[in-house]
Amino acid sequence: MGEYYKLTLGLRNPQSASELEISKTPGTEWSLEFLYITTPQLSLVYEQYAIISLKPTINKYLQFVPRVNPSWGNNLNNAIHEIEKFLFLFHEGSEGYNRFSVFLKIYQIASSLKYEVEDMDNKIYCILVFVYNKNLPNKDPIIYSSIHKALKGLQISYSVLLDYINNKYIYSSNLILSFEPLIQDSFSDYQEKPVGDNQLRKYVIVFNKDNEVVFEFKSAREMARFFKIDGKVARAAIIKGEFQDFLLILF
Repeated sequence: MGEYYKLTLGLRNPQSASELEISKTPGTEWSLEFLYITTPQLSLVYEQYAIISLKPTINKYLQFVPRVNPSWGNNLNNAIHEIEKFLFLFHEGSEGYNRFSVFLKIYQIASSLKYEVEDMDNKIYCILVFVYNKNLPNKDPIIYSSIHKALKGLQISYSVLLDYINNKYIYSSNLILSFEPLIQDSFSDYQEKPVGDNQLRKYVIVFNKDNEVVFEFKSAREMARFFKIDGKVARAAIIKGEFQDFLLILF
């Protein structure tokens, strides 16, 4: 709330598209609604419910990837029970029903995964990575319990992983990568990465460490102006796919 206050009064400059929208709206026009969350594993579930139900204008991404923490253990069962309750609030086939169906499946999968000792000490959320073979559509996917394990298993960088997932490219001729379980009918949405793809796309999407979109730029020049860096530095960062603590993806 303090950050909202500073933005609406112009006490600090906005650092993202959402913060820019917040700064344009006087504080007197905001309303506040409380969501009572009893366990951390329900925080993302309730946040998704709030986004779907309230459809906030400052959040153009009305869905996000469910995340888990290995330390939750048996508490995931309680979260699964709550997610099943949410499903009854939406009609089958609706946006809310589809999103909570994904949450339910991911939490069920996470509860059955075997985590290693280093996973159990992890204090942050983990994002599951699903790897499908498009030539074997009926075969169960390989499921990595974290992005870190997926990067090691696939021998790729984080920026490459995001590039293939967000742009729905087929990796290594036959692999489909996803942060969520997919149905066979959606495989047709994935295509081979075009030659010269970096020259064809214009938009630069900036992700933070939690795989959340924080900035969008129409060009490297716009990105350079925003971060107050030289254009050559911006172009080099885009090619590398990284800048400071951010990941960069071209669209």
